[in-house]
Amino acid sequence: MTLRTVLLLVLALVSAASTAFYARNWLNSERAAMMALVPAESAPVAPANLVLVAAQDLSAGNFVKEDDLKWQAWPEEGVIDSYSVKGEREITDFVGAVVRTGVSGGEPLTDARVVHPGDRGFLAAVLEPGKRAVSVPVNATSGIAGFVFPGDWVDVILTVRFRTETDEGKSQERYFSETLLNDIRVLAIDQAVENADGEVSVAKTATLEVDPKQAEKIAIALEMGALSLSLHSIAREQDRFARVARQIGADPVEATVKKSFTMDSDVYYMHDTPFGGGKTRKKKQINVLRGSEATTAAF
Repeated sequence: MTLRTVLLLVLALVSAASTAFYARNWLNSERAAMMALVPAESAPVAPANLVLVAAQDLSAGNFVKEDDLKWQAWPEEGVIDSYSVKGEREITDFVGAVVRTGVSGGEPLTDARVVHPGDRGFLAAVLEPGKRAVSVPVNATSGIAGFVFPGDWVDVILTVRFRTETDEGKSQERYFSETLLNDIRVLAIDQAVENADGEVSVAKTATLEVDPKQAEKIAIALEMGALSLSLHSIAREQDRFARVARQIGADPVEATVKKSFTMDSDVYYMHDTPFGGGKTRKKKQINVLRGSEATTAAF
């Protein structure tokens, strides 16, 4: 190999190395320029506070249920002392309370917006405008064995015991039962306004929501006889229409419900027979004249 050939090979190698070096530098500079165009990742943001808010619009007088509330992210600078923050309060702290003033969906729910059971004015907050709360005594029978809970709808039945006289002048005890009030909301059982997780217990009193006239009827009925409760079905169509009528200012009781009553003879027919102390068959009478004497014969 001649010297000229060796020099050409060396020159070619140097030229190739220089080209590769400059090409790599150019690629690196282009890559850096492209990376500069990509926006830098934002710094991680600290999670916002979770504040308890209404999941939907809550009207004044409504009982708060668990699905009425939810946790919602809230800017830290917007959190005030009255807000309920997750970790400090629980949703269950508000379940069973009554909304004092209307709350819009997404609005934080605070203690000032609700009345808790046991608080002063709680029962008054539960009542609809113009309504009254009255308590009636119940037992295992009249209270449906403890299966009536706050929020249920019932009829109030009055049972009266009275005495009459038969055609023969004998004293007879009779019974009369009438559906006194229809479609009445139960506010509380004893002193509880919550279901107590569905536990069944025999109550001694039931607090009902009535209008002023119905309250007067119950007051008189308690002096006349015994009151019983009759539980409504949740799906009862008549009740649903009656409640809608009330909301628009109509009087559904007079329009849709007829008075219902039952006599003891409807239950036991023997009450109206001589054996039951009821009516006796009237004897036929005839006046008999014998000269100046008059007598009466019965047969």
